[in-house]
Amino acid sequence: MRALVVLVVLGAPTFAAADVRSLTRTYEYSTQPEGTTSVQLWHTARRVSGNAIDGFPDQFDYRVEVEHGLLEHWDVSVITELAQVGRGALVLDRMTLTSRYRFADRAEWPVDLAVGLEASKIIDRSIYPLALRVIAARDFDRVMLAANGIVNVRFGADVTGDFEAVFGWAAGATYAVHDRVRAGVETYGETGDSRLDGPRPQDAVSASVGPVLSVAPTSKFWISVTVGFGVTDAADDATVRGLLGIEL
Repeated sequence: MRALVVLVVLGAPTFAAADVRSLTRTYEYSTQPEGTTSVQLWHTARRVSGNAIDGFPDQFDYRVEVEHGLLEHWDVSVITELAQVGRGALVLDRMTLTSRYRFADRAEWPVDLAVGLEASKIIDRSIYPLALRVIAARDFDRVMLAANGIVNVRFGADVTGDFEAVFGWAAGATYAVHDRVRAGVETYGETGDSRLDGPRPQDAVSASVGPVLSVAPTSKFWISVTVGFGVTDAADDATVRGLLGIEL
């Protein structure tokens, strides 16, 4: 049975028109093809370092994203995010609207460039987080490199303290061990703390790094997983994020 599954995964034909993400923290250059729609299911499990929130070191985030290609280089997504701390209740955390635009077709420029904007509304507070993301990527045969620069800000009546931008990054490299399987490494972090709650000081730098594996068994289905380990005191001890994409 295992041999049959392996043959199905490795023998599936290559597809070009899909927004397959082989990295879970880093956005790559592709956008959702024009006129098509996909659903992405995110699951993030974190082991918080040091002072756990409400006494629970384990925290979970869930995200349901519906993505549609408006134009050849432009897509938009509607996202519902839920959160859970320890054995507590699963609660609706925020609603988010995102959009990405890439400036050219792949490999037309020396470096493939795109931008993304994410606007959220925290459900139970007057807080509106915004995130601007600059995406750069480049393919070298079977190797894909991608890097994101991120700026996070917050607005709203419930935002306390002085205005402050939190700068973050995400970057990764993957190698196509097969047309349907990519493996690599990913790093991510930020210069402050963009979370609304948590034990990290605002001026701390968090950084994590770990392996990533992506499998696309068919042209309509793909899975990517990153396991991140904190390399600074402000980072979570360990984080696992899995993405599941379904092309409609």
